Amino acid sequence: MNHWKAEQLRLLGSAQGEQKLFELVPDLVRQLGYPYYRYIRLNQGAEPWIKNNYPEEWNRDYQEHNLHEIDPVLTRVRHSHLPLFWSSETFVRAPAFWAKKQSFGMRYGWSQAVQHVQGHLSILCVARPEGEILPHEIYHKTGYILWLCNVLHSAATRDLPETPSPLLSPREVEVLKWSGEGKTAPEIARLLELNVRTVNFHIANAISKTGTTNKVAAMVAAIQCGAL
Repeated sequence: MNHWKAEQLRLLGSAQGEQKLFELVPDLVRQLGYPYYRYIRLNQGAEPWIKNNYPEEWNRDYQEHNLHEIDPVLTRVRHSHLPLFWSSETFVRAPAFWAKKQSFGMRYGWSQAVQHVQGHLSILCVARPEGEILPHEIYHKTGYILWLCNVLHSAATRDLPETPSPLLSPREVEVLKWSGEGKTAPEIARLLELNVRTVNFHIANAISKTGTTNKVAAMVAAIQCGAL
């Protein structure tokens, strides 16, 4: 897991096209301890765009019975970018939905949303039949889940109306690079002989220029435009 991000970034970066990229996802989430994933892109006025490896019977029922209309996960993550860990409380208003989902082996789940400033929303869900998601796992894997969601979001929105490529300064690129290596702002400040406020200033500028909402998304945007 220590080198997961660097290794997977090389794989994701070498994937030729959206289809090849999503072929990598099942193995990536299995490495994180989850046999199932579901990625959803939501745009205003358009049908949801979905990729997943959920059981076929579940997908068929979900589509035929319009279960998206009662899916509490979609409701929650539309209004929060905080990670959502599935529990009976999450599905308290849809107990039959929750019971059926568990019967398909999707008992312990984790949903993460990211949103572009233009309004494009992506949701990545990972799930498994056994093993409660405990605090130490959340601590170690949150960065990986958020990173993967941002990479998929970037790929899935690539053909949507584009904004000009961001013109990042050399220092902004350098700060993003060290952030991608897992360095904190104080650590980057020591490496570059800057103060922490200046590092945070460069990160904020990079986020603004890439039209994103956090530094992980800014790193992904910088990679996609060739700046990083």
